[in-house]
Amino acid sequence: MKKPALILLAIAAPLLNACSSGPNEAAEYRHSIFHVIAWHFGPLGAMAKGEQPFDQAVFERKAGILENLAQLPWEGFQEGTADGSDAKPEIWENKADFDAKADDLMRETAELSRLSREGDQQAMLAQVGQVGQACKACHQEYRK
Repeated sequence: MKKPALILLAIAAPLLNACSSGPNEAAEYRHSIFHVIAWHFGPLGAMAKGEQPFDQAVFERKAGILENLAQLPWEGFQEGTADGSDAKPEIWENKADFDAKADDLMRETAELSRLSREGDQQAMLAQVGQVGQACKACHQEYRK
C-alpha cells in the first residue's frame, strides 16, 4: 500500500467524525491529526527509550508516515477556533512564532524519515528526541 493511501486510511475515520459533528470542525480536525501523530510516534519513542525492541522496518514505516502527517494539522489553525480546544489564543497573537514551530516539526520529522532510510540506528533514535523537542516547544507555548 502506498504512503498516501495508508495515511488516508489512518486519518479517515477521525476526520469524518470531526467533519460531521460540533461547531468547531477546525479544532476537531487538528485534534484528530495530532492524535494520529501521537499513535505513530509512540512506538518510536518507546524504541528510543529502550522500552520496546528496535525494529528497523517499523521505525522506517512510522517515520515516513510522521513526515507526511506533520504537514497536515496547520490549516486547522484558523482564526477564531481556539474556543473549546486545547489551543491558546496566543497562536494567533504570535502567528509567526507558531508557524516557525510548525516548520520545526515538519523539518524534524523529515529528518527522522531520511535517517530511517539510511539505517543508522543511533542517529535515528537521537532524532526521535529532536522530534519530541519540536512537539514540546509548541505545546509549552501554545497548548492549554
